[in-house]
Amino acid sequence: SVHAHTQQQAMAEAAAGARLDAALLSVRDVMILASEDGTYSITFSFNPWRFRKQLIRSIFSLRLTLENTVWPLTPGIWGGVCAATALKVLTSRKDSWWRSGWLANALWSWDSCFPWQNLLPTEVRLTWLSIFAGTLGVFGMSFIQRSILKLLLQYNGYMRLEHGQKPSSYVKAWFWLVKALSGRKPATYNFQGVLPSLPVPPLRQTCEKYLLTVKPLLSEKDFAEMEKKAARFLEKDAWKLQLFLKARSWLRTSWLWSWWEKYVYLVGRDPIMINSNYYVLDSCWFSVTNHQAARAATLLYQAHLFKRMVDWQQLDPIMIQKVVPMCMKQYERIFDTTRVPGLECDTVVHYMDDPQRHVAVVCRGAWYKLNMTVKGSKGIRPCHPHELEAQLSWILEDAARNPARPGEDSVAALTGWNRTRWAEARKQFFRAGVNKQSLGVIERAMTVLVLADRAPTDLVDQSRMIMHGDGKTLWFDKSVSFIVFPNGKAGLMAEHSYADALTVAHMWEWVTSGERLGGYAADGSGHTVGWNDPAAQDPVVSLANQRPTRLQWDLPGKALEVIQCAVVDNRKLIDDLDLHLMEFSAYGKGFMKKARVSPDAFAQMAMQLAYKRDSGGKRALTYEASVTRLFAQGRTETVRALSVESAAFVDAMLDPKASDADRIQALRDAAEKHTALYKDAMTGNGVDRHLFGLYVSSKYYQAILDFFKSTYVMEDGFLMSALKMPWTLSTSQTPQKQTEGRWNPERAEDARKISPGGGFGPVAEDGYGVSYQFANEEVLFFHVSSKRSSAATDSKRFAAHIEQALLDMRKIFDSAGKKA
Repeated sequence: SVHAHTQQQAMAEAAAGARLDAALLSVRDVMILASEDGTYSITFSFNPWRFRKQLIRSIFSLRLTLENTVWPLTPGIWGGVCAATALKVLTSRKDSWWRSGWLANALWSWDSCFPWQNLLPTEVRLTWLSIFAGTLGVFGMSFIQRSILKLLLQYNGYMRLEHGQKPSSYVKAWFWLVKALSGRKPATYNFQGVLPSLPVPPLRQTCEKYLLTVKPLLSEKDFAEMEKKAARFLEKDAWKLQLFLKARSWLRTSWLWSWWEKYVYLVGRDPIMINSNYYVLDSCWFSVTNHQAARAATLLYQAHLFKRMVDWQQLDPIMIQKVVPMCMKQYERIFDTTRVPGLECDTVVHYMDDPQRHVAVVCRGAWYKLNMTVKGSKGIRPCHPHELEAQLSWILEDAARNPARPGEDSVAALTGWNRTRWAEARKQFFRAGVNKQSLGVIERAMTVLVLADRAPTDLVDQSRMIMHGDGKTLWFDKSVSFIVFPNGKAGLMAEHSYADALTVAHMWEWVTSGERLGGYAADGSGHTVGWNDPAAQDPVVSLANQRPTRLQWDLPGKALEVIQCAVVDNRKLIDDLDLHLMEFSAYGKGFMKKARVSPDAFAQMAMQLAYKRDSGGKRALTYEASVTRLFAQGRTETVRALSVESAAFVDAMLDPKASDADRIQALRDAAEKHTALYKDAMTGNGVDRHLFGLYVSSKYYQAILDFFKSTYVMEDGFLMSALKMPWTLSTSQTPQKQTEGRWNPERAEDARKISPGGGFGPVAEDGYGVSYQFANEEVLFFHVSSKRSSAATDSKRFAAHIEQALLDMRKIFDSAGKKA
């Protein structure tokens, strides 16, 4: 009957679903099968390849841990010292110091505590004790060397040197000592154990600095009230919170790291699309190829190489002036990482236990699993670029023939939605069956690759397609996603919680510079190396045995309704974004340096002048991101670009009675102040992270008081007032030239290969987000974002004001030069 047939079909589908779940479990060498009669069977399997890979990784991980423990000494030195000690002891007379001295007697006494030792030959005991003594000696020397190096790295006086100023003999000696104690060719994480901890700045210093930064922003009455709040805070509860913070700094590598990730990023419930994630573009005047599959394959291949270098600690650590190390902790989670939504707080999950690497690919709404390894004629190895290109070409063809069904093509919209609603949908529709398996493939992927179905019309369109797309294709939870267009152009979108832009930009620069160094066929066809080259083909590898797997979804009507709600809400957020990109080529940092003004400070002062013109005379509380990676587990600190000096410069520029000489002096004073603030931020003496730490400490402290039923209430009025002030102007300089030796934008052959940088969304409802980049000596790029719903902002208008401010600032130098 029809009913019986339907029942049998349902049972078969249930069994098939169980087998799909089992496929995922079998990766862990356990398989659970459900038969049609309702019984279950459990099968334990042994995967020799997996076991071998895990064993190799475990041994190598142990070796790296040992190397990082004894560094700057090496395992070779350790082995050599142990061998030399054993040889010397074994060849010495019994009455010599090596066998009967105070140290030898102490070791003999310790050795006698083990009863089985008396059963061993004397030579064996001597060898064992010699190795033990040599190990103690090596670890002792390493501890002393590392302690001295850590003490030296606490000094940051070299940061106070003016541009062009010669260092003193003391600073030169400091540089020499650091370099001498750092060993040769340090590995990626060698310095992690010797970097100093982020300091807790003095309380009064932080409050005084804060008041100076808001003085130009507040009226006299409001400023006097803020001073009273600060004084009351210092008198009452500040010392308790400072003590709480210092205690935390003594017990942790970084008092800020986990708090910053949790309370700034993961607790937030707003969509991370536009509000948190950011984008980076590729070269704007140069294309390596116009083949989409070839470009995507080369990017994935280079990204896989970069990931392997990080995993195997072969990536050179970032060092200031090739001497002072910076923290590399953030590099661990660039790949194999995803943000998982929670009802109240998200989590960042890093999948590091699976040696099988794959990439999640989306094309026309259809999702695929693309393996990055293949079983070739010489065993399992990473895929070659031409093999990846063949698979990606197949994906493009398959997605065109069999487009995703409505709803299935919009699953990714959930990741751009409100975080709590996404967590609820995940729990309801993706906790079992084929949906759980497909979601697991995406979340455990090395990265996500988006094969776009149309080419951008200009840089703004390209920026929008990378930043948010159509709101239903990009997987916003993934640590990094590569977006490749049909014309071969590309870009990167990154989730922000696990790492900062400096780290991701370094990876992107390494990948894009690497593809230009021989990633494509020499015949000029635009295909990858090895494409249509018989000599490059592996005889046992073909598209048939390495074809990507298309992911499946089982979405009931309720799930489709929820997904559609996410699409609608995402569309509203996208439509509200006003994004503009400006190229400024009248002059660049070359002129700024000749004018004896820091290029970064020059650009920041231009934005201060532009904002006052744009807003009709108002000033903006301004955020500029700076890194604190001179410290272990360093993240960022705020440089407050609005200062008394920057306000004076803006006023001088707008004062028709001011002379150009006065304006130039005001600019240099403002730039000097800005540079000092930037150096304070880099060296752990900023304002905002300390205020943030005090505020979080107040909440913990109050929770303790409440637990013991105390009626005491913490005084946090000053902290609340300080932290709730909106960042009307949020800015960041996009870094470049982090891959020395691979390319140089100042060279003629590399000048057209520059990237215009990237951007992010506005922080305040009525404010601007501005990302800028000094592409080379002559060109700047500005990415300006704001909200269309705000009557106070207009991104194109503000970009025009920035351009005019830069031109006016050039004029005062030209005019002063003519008068001279």
